[in-house]
Amino acid sequence: MDKDRAYLSNEKTQISQSSVLTLEDTTSLQQVDERPPRKFMWWIPLHNHVHPLQFFAFIFAVFLSLTLIVYIAGTQSQILYATLGITTNNTGDITGSLALYAEIIALIGVIAWSMAADQIGRRGVMSVCIFIMGTCVVSYPHITNVYPQMLIIRLFFSIGSSGSTAMMVAMMMEVAHGKGGLVSGCIGIASGLGATFAALCLFLVPAFLSIKYPNGNDGLLYSHTAIGGTSMALAIILFFLMPKDATKRPPVNHFKGYIQKLYKGIKATKEPRIALGYASSFFARADEIIITNFLSLWVAKYYVENGSCVAGKQCLNALASSSSLSGYSQVVALASTVFFALASEYLPKEWAVLVAGVVGAAGCIPFAFSIDPTSKLSLGFVILIAVGQYGMIISGMAMVAGDYIKREDHAAISATYSFIGAIGIIVISKLGGVLFDKWMKGAPFLLLGIGHCLMVVMSLAVYLHRFIVERKEKKASTITGISSEK
Repeated sequence: MDKDRAYLSNEKTQISQSSVLTLEDTTSLQQVDERPPRKFMWWIPLHNHVHPLQFFAFIFAVFLSLTLIVYIAGTQSQILYATLGITTNNTGDITGSLALYAEIIALIGVIAWSMAADQIGRRGVMSVCIFIMGTCVVSYPHITNVYPQMLIIRLFFSIGSSGSTAMMVAMMMEVAHGKGGLVSGCIGIASGLGATFAALCLFLVPAFLSIKYPNGNDGLLYSHTAIGGTSMALAIILFFLMPKDATKRPPVNHFKGYIQKLYKGIKATKEPRIALGYASSFFARADEIIITNFLSLWVAKYYVENGSCVAGKQCLNALASSSSLSGYSQVVALASTVFFALASEYLPKEWAVLVAGVVGAAGCIPFAFSIDPTSKLSLGFVILIAVGQYGMIISGMAMVAGDYIKREDHAAISATYSFIGAIGIIVISKLGGVLFDKWMKGAPFLLLGIGHCLMVVMSLAVYLHRFIVERKEKKASTITGISSEK
């Protein structure tokens, strides 16, 4: 008992002796604290060793991470056209290839950061990753070519973003008390607000600075320096504010464990609802990359082609239009998350996936054939795309978190869900980029529209299959009950 108190006092945490640490075969460490939980905003339960202000610092770190991710993706088209002055018809292929390589590095980065967290702690990984992303934002406008400079910066940024994303889930397990639903909701809201803030506010910073400093691309250079530098400073501050790990975890071979989880997760597709959840991850993550990368690229390309902007100079019209399209769609989509969350909780989960598929298809397919991507009608389509994206994410996660899944399979299914999403980004981004150049600008969105239609068909098939199976089981149990009474 005395040794335990001495150890905990060194860590400056106070955890009761009733805390139980269990190491499951999934190599994930879970803590069960039976002391009364602390509350954030008098409502959200936290583990007793987590101060509400520490939780707020963690939520702010999530907000900052998503802000940087959306900002660098949204301004990438300006780097291509303004900084590099690219006038060739391969900007779509460049965008898709960069996303492909970055996602491949991210898959490796997630595993590497998981091992690093065992040594420097989760808050250490989160801070380092934000600092890396801030450094990349500062460096982005200084590049002079796509390969290798732009690629290298995007790969380093992907290393940082993969670690911050992985730590969101890991730190949620660290701070959440009970089921963790409210903490998960806070993370989702912080992510959405980060994306919205980047689209509505930060996208306009280069435009305002370009008006004040009209020489060359000084506005783009100063905005990236200010935003990236501020993020680097906040990363250092957040390290001292975020909650420490409650205990030191034993070193684990995460590479071997990851392969085992994928194998186990793939075997779980015998349950159709899990397979549907995996499919939703494929298209939901693809939605994310298409909206953040190809929407701004299409808008910039539109203004260059109609003569409103020229390659080699910053396009203020493109920045303003991209900000409006992305920002307003994110606001509406964020509000729609309540509907999909309630639908996934109180209605058959397949219905929520079906609605998300219908809404996404209703936005993607007509928008793909738009003549003017900046029109008010296009804004309506983009809003539907964003709502479908958020709906697919929420309903898909609900599909792989039902009570029909064994507890020991949670980690494996979660890892496979994320892996399938990464594959979606790799396939859709590369294929969409090539079709963007070779066929039409809306091709990436048409691919997503077809994918959403497939999700509608799959959700109907899974629901009907489950309905028939449950009806047969109910009928069989009824007959068995009657025969036993006789």
